[in-house]
Amino acid sequence: MSFVVVVDDRSTNRNILCRLATSLEAGTEAVSFDSPVAALAAMRFRCPDLIITDFNMPEMDGAQFVERCRRELEDSEVPIIVITAYEDRDFRYRALEAGATDFLLSPIDHREFRTRSNNLLTIGRQRRIIRQRAASLERELDDALRRQAEVLRRGEATLRRLLDSIPALILTTNASGRCLMVNGYRNLLASGPDSQAGTVEGMFGADYRRRHAPLDRRVLETGQTLPAFEEALPDSFGRMRFFMTTKTPLFSEGGRIDAVVTVSVDVSDRKGSEDRMLLQTGLDPVCGLPNRLIALDRLSQAMVRAREGGGGVAVLFVDLDGLKKVYEQVGPAIGDRVVVAAASRVAGCVDPSDTVARLSGDAFLVLLPLRDDHPGPAVEGIITALRAPFPVDDGSFTLKVAVGIAEFPKDGSSPEELVSQAHAAMRRAKASGPAGACVFTAEMTGDPYGRAELEALLRRALERGEFRVLYQPIADVRDGRITGMEALLRWHSRELGVLAPERFLPVAEETGLSLAIGRWVLEEACRQSVRWGREAGRLIGVTVNLSSRQVLDPGFPALVEGILTSSGLAPAALELEMPERLLLGDSGHVLDVLDRLHRLGVRLAIDDFGTGYASIMCLRRFPFDRLKIDGSFVSAATESIDGGALVATMLGVARGLDLQTVCEGVETSAQLDFLRVHGCQSYQGYLLGQPMEAEDCLPLITACCPNGTSPAEA
Repeated sequence: MSFVVVVDDRSTNRNILCRLATSLEAGTEAVSFDSPVAALAAMRFRCPDLIITDFNMPEMDGAQFVERCRRELEDSEVPIIVITAYEDRDFRYRALEAGATDFLLSPIDHREFRTRSNNLLTIGRQRRIIRQRAASLERELDDALRRQAEVLRRGEATLRRLLDSIPALILTTNASGRCLMVNGYRNLLASGPDSQAGTVEGMFGADYRRRHAPLDRRVLETGQTLPAFEEALPDSFGRMRFFMTTKTPLFSEGGRIDAVVTVSVDVSDRKGSEDRMLLQTGLDPVCGLPNRLIALDRLSQAMVRAREGGGGVAVLFVDLDGLKKVYEQVGPAIGDRVVVAAASRVAGCVDPSDTVARLSGDAFLVLLPLRDDHPGPAVEGIITALRAPFPVDDGSFTLKVAVGIAEFPKDGSSPEELVSQAHAAMRRAKASGPAGACVFTAEMTGDPYGRAELEALLRRALERGEFRVLYQPIADVRDGRITGMEALLRWHSRELGVLAPERFLPVAEETGLSLAIGRWVLEEACRQSVRWGREAGRLIGVTVNLSSRQVLDPGFPALVEGILTSSGLAPAALELEMPERLLLGDSGHVLDVLDRLHRLGVRLAIDDFGTGYASIMCLRRFPFDRLKIDGSFVSAATESIDGGALVATMLGVARGLDLQTVCEGVETSAQLDFLRVHGCQSYQGYLLGQPMEAEDCLPLITACCPNGTSPAEA
């Protein structure tokens, strides 16, 4: 049964239209309204199957009525017939544009009315049937999807319980290092930082990511499973546990590699048993060499034989500086491989009958019988062998070597004493520079690194003229133009050899000697900048690092002003770098000193940004001109997505604060390209040049920046 609504302000027309409507089909109900407003109000409670309306009505015309029907009725597609006079062509167009379904001309042809109305009612019924069927199908589909989702959920829950019950770590990661799945074994291991939850680094820490990222890349690039390797991870109780780890590609249905599956089986119990067996046999658990106890026993026996035969014994203490860094960067498994390779190289330099032992993580002991010969050839062979790079996966490590030599009987009468004397000689060799060897002498019985001796030597260093200033170039990222030189202090001690600042500046800071040393460096750098300017015919800027005591000294700005005046250097050509950690201390006093320096026209920079936890608010508060990003962040920028994002963020912060940027530690073209793309202004590092003597800088300045300018001129 159909329901028809008739709207017309003339009663005669309403009666005719209602009679025609009820004659359409048996049971048809027709209701008429003389007002469009009243019709709309009624139809909100009962939506009709067909609406017949006149166009010309006093409250609103037919087009307006149609628009409101489409907007306000429950069924916005109800058929609407608009009645217009033959000459009202514009009215018909307006009605159709407003959404009318059809129109009839007045006076109405009854046959035409019935035909068109029946067609519209039939179409309306079919549309409702289709809509109801679609709703029914949608409900059936929703029910089917819910049932399927429940089946999948139960299956996934069962699979999750199964994976969580396996006594191994199972981890699935994508190319960006994000964790796609990890089983419950992860809860037994130490957690990484919460700030990166969902990533490998967030779950297991930066060291784990650094070791595994290149291995994951290899699997993604080659599609091959990696051989099992051993690694160590801390558990939630702080104990180290050992794992045998494999990596397998996870392929999609289309054959593309979507992720890497890492499976780490806990072998701590087996590893502990193996280590205990090796210790019981007196062998080092990593490389299988004799341990300290066996080495001392063999040294004791060699001393007995030497006394009886009239010969001697050479004790070589071999130190591998940098081995700890290998373990930190690539993990225990690969670090152990380097130890095994080093042990093999040392053993290959002596006779099979000689003793090579491992004393500790980075120390080996070699025992050589002496008759008429000297251990020199063996020492040279060991140094040469250990200086060669140690290949590790896609890269390599180069270690510094220091060898201390003690001889029986002249240097000691007991095994422990001889090892101690060889150790003292090794420390002296270490102080003399990389890849050195030193024979024990009686004056080494004191500690060459002792605080009192180092302080005394520092006090005499300025008088002796032992300090030297080297210079490292700073260049424009865009074209390689030299924009300045950074002054770097070195100490050429007569007793200790060449020492980098980190070896002696802490003592200089504590004793107050850093003020005198810092003044000398500042004077030397300013005079050198003026000399370069005269020789190159243009101003060459210079950057000088400040110590904490200098920045905290109220008289420091006046000292800088005096040095600039005496040297003749323009203030804008001098850039002073201060350590980031000072921003976290007495910031009020530091701000006063920096403001006074800034008013002199000196440029100010914050050094090693990102390593001292200074906030962005500090950067806004202090009058810095430039931000120097630490080399550790630069090296990571091209190694991982996270590392690159971090450097890009730092550069963005600097741009937002209107600070110039310089990135240090740039060693590869890929790093330089990264900085260029992300808007860094300047860089320095081994890619551009190592620290050099002042006289060697001028050719580089001339070659790299003809007609160039320094930062002061920019």
